[in-house]
Amino acid sequence: MLKIQNLVLTSSCFYLYFSSYCLAKTPEFSEYTVRKNAVNIISQRQTDAEQELESPNKFSPNPLESTEPDPLLPEPPTTGTVTGDKREELSQELDKLNAEAAALFAGGETTQAFDTWNRELRLRRYLGQAEELAALERVAEIAWNNGQKLQVQWITKRLETLQPDIQEQEPVNIELLQALGSAFNTVRAKDPAVQVYQQVIAEAREQEDVATLKLALTAIGEIYLNWLDYDNAAIAYEELLEVQQQSNSATSTNEETTDPALTTNFEKVDTIEKLAFIYNQAGKPLQAITAKERLVNFYEGQETITEIPDIKISIAGDYEELGKLSLASQYYQEAYDIAQSIQQFISASDALEKLAALYLSQDEKEAAIEIYKVQLLMDQQFVNVYGMMETYDRMGQVYAQLKAFPLAISSFQRGLELSRQLGGYRESYFLQKLDKLNKNKNL
Repeated sequence: MLKIQNLVLTSSCFYLYFSSYCLAKTPEFSEYTVRKNAVNIISQRQTDAEQELESPNKFSPNPLESTEPDPLLPEPPTTGTVTGDKREELSQELDKLNAEAAALFAGGETTQAFDTWNRELRLRRYLGQAEELAALERVAEIAWNNGQKLQVQWITKRLETLQPDIQEQEPVNIELLQALGSAFNTVRAKDPAVQVYQQVIAEAREQEDVATLKLALTAIGEIYLNWLDYDNAAIAYEELLEVQQQSNSATSTNEETTDPALTTNFEKVDTIEKLAFIYNQAGKPLQAITAKERLVNFYEGQETITEIPDIKISIAGDYEELGKLSLASQYYQEAYDIAQSIQQFISASDALEKLAALYLSQDEKEAAIEIYKVQLLMDQQFVNVYGMMETYDRMGQVYAQLKAFPLAISSFQRGLELSRQLGGYRESYFLQKLDKLNKNKNL
C-alpha cells in the first residue's frame, strides 16, 4: 500500500480561514487552467465543414478579377498604381465605399453589401499590393464569419493571383509576405499560408530579424494547431521556444534594458503551455511532462506557486497514462500539499479525488477510504455540501464493495441528508442505494 500518512490535515488552520467564508462554494480556476482551456477551445474551431468550402460556380465570374472601368476610375492604369492627387482622391472614395458596404451589411442587405465591397476591392489594387491585401483580408474575415463561401473563394483566387509576384519580388518584401500569409490564413487556405510563412521565416533568419522570426513562427504554429496538425505544430513551437531562449540570453546582456528577461520569460511560458497541450493532444505524455516541468520550474523561480498545483495534477495524469503509478501518486500528493498550504481548496480536493481514484484502480480500497476521509474533513470546513455529498457517495460504494454494509449504509444515509440540504438533488438515488443495502442486509 502506498504511503498516505502525509495527508493528515491540521483542522485548526482551516477553521481560522473558513470562519469568514460564506456557505456557497465558488469555483477556482488557475491562469494555467484557463489558458490551457482557451488553447483547447481554439484548436477545436477548425471543423470539417470549415475545411470543405463550396467551389465557385463556373457561371459566376470572379468580380475581383474584372478590369472594367469604374466611374471612380474611368481610365485605370494598365500597369502600376495611381499616384499623386488622384491616389489620395481614390483612397478617400474607397473608404466611403467600405463604409457604405458596412452600413448595408448591418441593415441586412448582404448581397448589396458584398457587391459594394467587391467594387472597393477591385479598385484597391490601384493603390498598391499592401492596401489591396489589407482590404482583401478585412472583407474575407466578414465573409468567413457569415458563411459567404463563394465570396471567400473569390478572395482566395485573388490572393493566389497575387502570390507569385509577391513571393518573387527582389529584394524580398517581408511586410508584404506577412500580409499575404495572414490573408491566406483568414480564408483558411492552409498550404499557401504555410508556404508563405516558411519564406518569411527563412528571410527573417537570413536578416537576423528576431522580432519577425518570432511572429512568423507563432503564426505558422497557430495555423498547424488550428488544423489539428499536432506534429508540425510541435516543431514550430519548439523552434519558437529556441528563438525565445536565445533572445533572452542576448537581451540579458543589454545593460540599458530594465528587467530584460521578463517579457521574454512570459512569452516562453505561453509557448511552453502550448507545447504541453499539443503533446497531450498528440498522445505524447513524456514530452508533455517535460514541458509542464519547465512551467513548474518557471513559477517556482517567480515564486508564483498558485499555478503549480494544477500543473502537478496534470503531470500526475500523464504518469498515469504511462502506467507509472508511483510517480502519479507522488505528484497528486505534492499538488495536494501545495494547494492546501495556500488555501487553494478546489485544487486540493481535485488532487485528493484523483489520488483516491488511483488507489481504487489498484484495488487498494482501504487507502481510498482514508483519502475520502481527508477530503471530507476539508469539505466540512469549507462548508462544501455538494462535495461532501459526492464523497459520501463514493465512500458508500467502496464500503459496499468491501461488504462493510453498516458503514456503507451510514455513508449513503449522510449523502441522503446532504442531498436534502441541496433541495432533494439525487435524493432518489440515495434512497435506492439504501433500500438495496437494507434488503441485502436482511438476506
